[in-house]
Amino acid sequence: MIADMKINFWFFGMMLMAVPVCAVANGGGYSRGGLEHVGDVVGFEPEQTEKIRILDEKLTIELGPKEAQVEVRYLMRNETNQKVKVRFGFPVEESFDEMIDEERSPNEEANSKPKNKLKYCQDYVITASGKPINSKWQGEEKSTDDPRFKGIVGWLISEITFAAGEEKPVMIRFRSGYPYENWSVSDNESESAALFRYRLSSAACWAGTIGTGKMILKPAGIDPKELRVIKPVNRFKKEGENWVWNFENLEPTLADDLEIEARPRVESASDSDGKRYIERGDQWLMAHTNYRVKASSVLAPADGQTYEAAHVKNFWGQNTWSEGVAGTGMGEWLELKPEVAKPLAAIEIHPGYTKNEELFQANARPKKILIQLNDEHSFIADVPDENAMFRIPIAGYAKPVKTLRLTFQEVWPGKRFEDLCVSGVTLHVKLDQKPKIGPVR
Repeated sequence: MIADMKINFWFFGMMLMAVPVCAVANGGGYSRGGLEHVGDVVGFEPEQTEKIRILDEKLTIELGPKEAQVEVRYLMRNETNQKVKVRFGFPVEESFDEMIDEERSPNEEANSKPKNKLKYCQDYVITASGKPINSKWQGEEKSTDDPRFKGIVGWLISEITFAAGEEKPVMIRFRSGYPYENWSVSDNESESAALFRYRLSSAACWAGTIGTGKMILKPAGIDPKELRVIKPVNRFKKEGENWVWNFENLEPTLADDLEIEARPRVESASDSDGKRYIERGDQWLMAHTNYRVKASSVLAPADGQTYEAAHVKNFWGQNTWSEGVAGTGMGEWLELKPEVAKPLAAIEIHPGYTKNEELFQANARPKKILIQLNDEHSFIADVPDENAMFRIPIAGYAKPVKTLRLTFQEVWPGKRFEDLCVSGVTLHVKLDQKPKIGPVR
């Protein structure tokens, strides 16, 4: 949170921001027993799906800090001795915020797809036998008490032709953000849990049961210990850091729909001494900058501005560290030595020159970082190109950290300068009990 935001929250009290509600769904649809009209909108009805069976379904969901990467592979078979052209839909569950009103003219049909990208289903790709298949948007505005349609605002509809008795592989791939709510008042912030959903029940329109299936949930940049399966209950089993559900001859119902928590509820508050405390799920943490820091190089001062490594301890990001070698800054590093060595739960980094958006875009910022703890444990962290604090969880290492090195292996290039910048680094340590947080002066 930057200083200007704190001032705004002080004047307005509390701001509640609803972020688009995103969910993932299995391809297919729900039979209505015939098309139904509501004004100018026609309710989507799958066609000929009852003649095609899903022999096998393999779903892989990589759950990252900001979004999930989804890939589902089917093996489908025409159960008849005739040629079949099947029409099916991928349900889209999302509040488009104000995007639809901004992108549509008053006379444009509700059934038309928003001109902007779907926030829910980005980079949507569908193939059959390895060949791309088109998809068409259709709105879903039917008011109904049927729980199957609750939350669905539209469908991505495709058609595939099967020869008599033909087996055909079908693949769908896309990425999806998480729904959450965020609010802030003064120095207190709260963010709801990040949830991911997958409607396995929409496969019920296909012929018979799903022959075999495998659902894999992979933590990708999130703490594996925080990944939680809310539903279905008692289906997934832990395999290493992944959660896996294998099944045979499944007739999917609403009870089989997936709901996954990729990130727990998070609340934070600062005390009168400037310490920031974080309640993350059932764990209390303290965020601090109580460390010594040095850099592989530093950009020379210019126009009264300095770029020393100590600037990364400035929580508000009004100054920045910048490396001082020729080129993109790849291979440069920051080394932190905490004043008191404790196990780390996470590292929070504010990449780039974050004082304003113009400076952020003008200069380079980290894209891929090699994290080294005590010269004995290391891993790679991918950083999104966003002017925001980014949390890097520490998993699989519980020793007190005496030395932490961040080596910048790849960068997002700046539009004007090659200088690589970092404006903040905060360390998160676990607390044994809930802290006593005094009021802010």
